[in-house]
Amino acid sequence: MISHTGQVLSRAVTFQFALDPNVKQKILLAKCAGARRFTLNHHLARVKANLDARSAEREVLTASGESGELSTPPLSWSGFSFINEFNAWKNGASEDSLVNEDGTRGLAWRHELPNDVFECASVDAARALENFSASRRGERSGTPVGFPRFQAKGKVTPSFRLRNRATPDRPPTSQPIRFSDPSHLRLPKFGPVKVFGPTRKVRRMIESGRFHVYSATLTQRAGRWTVSLTGVAAQLHQAERSRTTRHVVPVGVDRGILSLCVAADANGVPFESFEGVTTLKQAQAKLKAANQALARTTPGSKGRQRARARLAKQHRTVANTRRHLVHQASKALVNRAQVLVIEDLNVAGMVRNRLLARSISDAAMGELSRQILYKARWHGVEVRVADRFFPSSKTCSGCGEVRNDLDLSTRTYSCGTCGLTIDRDLNAAINLARWQPNEPSTVTPLGPRRVPLLSTA
Repeated sequence: MISHTGQVLSRAVTFQFALDPNVKQKILLAKCAGARRFTLNHHLARVKANLDARSAEREVLTASGESGELSTPPLSWSGFSFINEFNAWKNGASEDSLVNEDGTRGLAWRHELPNDVFECASVDAARALENFSASRRGERSGTPVGFPRFQAKGKVTPSFRLRNRATPDRPPTSQPIRFSDPSHLRLPKFGPVKVFGPTRKVRRMIESGRFHVYSATLTQRAGRWTVSLTGVAAQLHQAERSRTTRHVVPVGVDRGILSLCVAADANGVPFESFEGVTTLKQAQAKLKAANQALARTTPGSKGRQRARARLAKQHRTVANTRRHLVHQASKALVNRAQVLVIEDLNVAGMVRNRLLARSISDAAMGELSRQILYKARWHGVEVRVADRFFPSSKTCSGCGEVRNDLDLSTRTYSCGTCGLTIDRDLNAAINLARWQPNEPSTVTPLGPRRVPLLSTA
């Protein structure tokens, strides 16, 4: 993909900003989030009714011993068919379209909102049903996925997506989603919306053709609206991807609870160490007080709304602090190392331990590995993933002896064979750095991520 300045765009990037909308914009944001829920539920209801009707007919044919085709035709679950069906329904062109009090057909309020809200919601419904169908056929890895749930107000996160209907070769000033000035982001139907934080880096990337916005996802969490600008960017500068200034010896990264991660190279030299993430533990007193205040309120009252907002704000602070610390650790590791070795931890299985679930969730082990993997591709760093059953903590980094009696409470590794005494996490990091894969692994630059259907026009 080529930008208007000739830059090759191939790196998937997302920038997130907090918004400060005015009163009219807040009302429109809430309407758009409600329209997305409405559209999703519309498609799910049609599909569910169709599946139930076909299932009932199939049971009748089976009971009677007859064979033949079902009288109810199946529905197409593609995003394009959903978009075409809903556009015809909301515009009054379908037989089952709504009839308003004044005699008009279709949704009376459809022109108040951007059309992208309805179309992107239709695409999301199609993808959810596609995952359900693939899981039912056994073609989807991971946890089985059931039929998508209907979305109810107050029980789902308000969110919707707007597409940037412009190709990368068009100048930024002619694109629907753009920065009108350093502190305002222009969105279709919304106009300029005030943005918190510095936008200089993103604006320069857009102006120089090094970043093209595919879509803007607006989400409300804990009473605050945020926008995520998703698109493709040019590869980082060669100086950022150079391997000559990086640590040549492979570096092992051991993730834990007391320490976020401990890194050491294959020679046994400590590389980096980051303190454990304890934001949730530190906020327990405030969260307890906020939960107790919420429990004392009357359901449906204004005081309950304020209490819920205070509790959500506490959780938002915990999540943002944890995310910031993990970003710092992953960036430091990727910037300094040439080869990183991490463990393939079963974090989902570890969380099932009710005694350690809270601490493991607060440690953000899965998030750290996710950030290391995608940042390593940006910077050209090789990442090796050690086997899940590799005994990195139980193996002596001095002689290779394995201690099977090592439990989680033992924080210092003592080898009875060679007499080595070393910190448990540092010992595991050294063993990880020395781990060799069966086949050489390489990390190539990130290609363009799968983007929403009809992302450009």
